Amino acid sequence: MIIGANTSKNFFDDLDEKQIQQCGIDLRVWKIFKIEGEGTLDFSNEKRKLPNYVEIFNSEKDESITLDRGIYVVKVADYMKIPENVAGFAYPRSSLLRMGATIYSAVHDPGYEGRPEYLMHVFNPIKIYRYARIAQIVFIECRDVKGVYEGIYKGK
Repeated sequence: MIIGANTSKNFFDDLDEKQIQQCGIDLRVWKIFKIEGEGTLDFSNEKRKLPNYVEIFNSEKDESITLDRGIYVVKVADYMKIPENVAGFAYPRSSLLRMGATIYSAVHDPGYEGRPEYLMHVFNPIKIYRYARIAQIVFIECRDVKGVYEGIYKGK
C-alpha cells in the first residue's frame, strides 16, 4: 500500500507546500548534467565506472535552461531520508510527459539517504526554470527486507 503524503513528507527537509501531493511528493530540479564518455558495469561493481557528468544548469545560480532533444542526468534538490521499512518509486510529472520529456528512475531502497539522480530523456525541446517540479515520488511499506541501502550513492 502507498504511504500517504501526510506521512511521507516527513522523509524530507524543507518541503514547500506545493510539493505535497495527494499520495506523493513532487521533486524539484537542482542540477542538470550532460553525459560524456563511456560508463562500465560488471557483476561485482569492481570495474564500475560512471561516465563524466558536465554540469549545464544549477538552480542556485541559473534562472532557466532550454534542453534540446537528448539525454541528461537530473539531480534532485530535495534531500530525502527513507526509513528502513520503506521503498520509494519516482515517476515523471504528467506535465513533463505532456511536453515530450520523461525521467527514468531506479528503486529507492530502504535506508537510502541523499539527493537522487534521474535520467531525463527529452524528445521535444523543453525550457526548465530553477527548482521546477519534474517528478513525483511515492513510498510503500516493505516487509521482510534484506538490510538497508549502503551503496556508493548514499548521502550524495
